[in-house]
Amino acid sequence: MMTKKQKKWMWIFVAMFAIPEILWGNLLGILKISFLPIYKNIQIFTDKPSLAFLVIISEVIGIFGIFYRFNRKSDVSNIWVKYVLNVLLSIIFLLLLVSLYLSIVATQIRFP
Repeated sequence: MMTKKQKKWMWIFVAMFAIPEILWGNLLGILKISFLPIYKNIQIFTDKPSLAFLVIISEVIGIFGIFYRFNRKSDVSNIWVKYVLNVLLSIIFLLLLVSLYLSIVATQIRFP
């Protein structure tokens, strides 16, 4: 069982992924999980590519944190559930990394 502190961190990581994905996301649509984005106008990301970069980085950190929390200790009693969650989180993590790479390459963000 997770401690109260671990549960708080888990919810922080879930929020880091879920809030941007619900607001603007279309990443989970690739996996046939369909959220209706609140802001369909993504013109802000083409106008300010660094904002898109920060949103994707936030999602990457959130997914990595969830992955870390699930694998830190054996909190999940059923081993099959743990493997399925690991595979699902790994796929989402890889898709986010590809999206991050494409965001950097397509917009040619310059880092100081």
